[in-house]
Amino acid sequence: MSTRIGPWLQWLALGAICALGLWLRLKNNDYGLPYVYNVDEGSHFTARAVAMFGGDANPGYFQNPSGLTYILYAALKLFIEDVPGKFGEDPSGIYDLTRSVTALIGVVGVVGVFIAARRIWDAWAGVAAAALICFAFLSVAYGRIAVTDVGTLFPVAVALLAAVRVYETGGRHWYFLGGAMAGLAVGFKYTAGLVLLPLIVAALVRARANKRELFDLLGAFAMAVLAFFITTPYLFFDFETAERQIRGQAETAGEFEKLGQEGDFGPLYYLDSLGWGFGIAATIAAVVGAVLEFRRDRIRALILVIFPVAAFVYLAFQSRYFGRWLLPAYPALALLGGYAIARAAALVPERRLILRGLAFAALLAVVLIQPVAADVRTAKLLGREDTRNVARKYLAEIYPRSTRAVIEPAVPGRWYRLATRGGNIHPSRKQFVRGFIKENRESRMDYGRTITPETIDEYRRLGFCVVVTMSVIRGRSEKDGLEPALAYYRRLERESKLLGVFSPYDKGAEPPEFHFDHSYNYYPTEFARPGPEVRIYRLRDCKQKKGPLGSYR
Repeated sequence: MSTRIGPWLQWLALGAICALGLWLRLKNNDYGLPYVYNVDEGSHFTARAVAMFGGDANPGYFQNPSGLTYILYAALKLFIEDVPGKFGEDPSGIYDLTRSVTALIGVVGVVGVFIAARRIWDAWAGVAAAALICFAFLSVAYGRIAVTDVGTLFPVAVALLAAVRVYETGGRHWYFLGGAMAGLAVGFKYTAGLVLLPLIVAALVRARANKRELFDLLGAFAMAVLAFFITTPYLFFDFETAERQIRGQAETAGEFEKLGQEGDFGPLYYLDSLGWGFGIAATIAAVVGAVLEFRRDRIRALILVIFPVAAFVYLAFQSRYFGRWLLPAYPALALLGGYAIARAAALVPERRLILRGLAFAALLAVVLIQPVAADVRTAKLLGREDTRNVARKYLAEIYPRSTRAVIEPAVPGRWYRLATRGGNIHPSRKQFVRGFIKENRESRMDYGRTITPETIDEYRRLGFCVVVTMSVIRGRSEKDGLEPALAYYRRLERESKLLGVFSPYDKGAEPPEFHFDHSYNYYPTEFARPGPEVRIYRLRDCKQKKGPLGSYR
């Protein structure tokens, strides 16, 4: 392929892609605040970074690596004063910042993919690959949330470049770079460690002619460990705690099916996730790129595809599935898809460079129309008030403080606390009192298994006459056909007055079928605002009470 695309033009194109991508990630990124409804965002990285103020550098949390936590800590240290105080009163500014930092990290990943594709093929492939990763819906959606997934994009892309260079030219510096980038990727996501596979393949191929290459591979492993140590040092210093947490996380993902995913089949789930998360046309382009590369050089093709295939296989045979878990493999897909688009545009004769450029732009536009439409739609949607915020205001207006209420666990603990007129959250006074919702993370996943029709009798006995249901919770039981929970909802509807319904859907739109990922990322076009459908019920023949429950749990 020709490289006749001027340096100024390729960098201008990359700059435009990154600028638009950053805007899509930052647009309305104060959604939901001061309440953080994504459980991972609310309980993991930002909260752990805040806890380091006045504490020590050990996050005490190893279910995910610490790379993002330390980056967020540094950002908070630089830009916000009295972090613990602000976090307790109103964390909006803190989450604004940490979401913005995450967005920037995602865009840095776009640059990494561009550099990798440009070095492996040419600038045409670089621009196309950068656009594919920049506008992939999952890449954008998780660039709006202060969680760790997009942190893998840059190191994975550069690790793939290093593996290709090891295969083609050798060189200790490429080994060391590949190992360091793999370690950095693991510092954001443990499963990204599979990106060492391409480097291993490249080294084994070269070792057939020179066994000394294996020593360089060992050096790469050492660099990976060093880079990971820099991002997550306390895993080594507090290994017993880390090992226990990681083992528990692995057992949960591998052995315990998530309520709301019964009947889902891992391979089909992740194939489907590529259709909406990466894009149908983009996925096809990646497959075409893999075929073209295979025809050109089978070993290099294997180096480029082994990581996404291995990640897909590993994740597909866990017991629970999330589209974002496959996100570390997206740089490889973007590289291959960008190569396919560049090759297609190269069918136009080189002497007709303007026509080739127009063909390239048209092809890229066709491939991107689906993800960009979803990106723009959801950016606009997030600018509207979350249904849970609307419902909370309604409840606070009609019920006094410390009202006993059953509120399904799709809200954070902060939601229950009294909010002042200025928006600050009172540290101890309650707007609502809860007694039936366990405060541990697992109850969010298995709440439907804790309710039966008889539960309603307990509500009446203890004066919990206000019951708030949310489709993101109820939908799990409905999808799995969990009969005790369904009987509970039927009885609740029979014996209650419906006070209000707060819908996130367009007027007249049918609610989409429950889908675990879509219930949080709002990909379906039926969504007009963030949040689940919230229904507020008032039990009949129930004496409403106030105040705490004492020892009752």
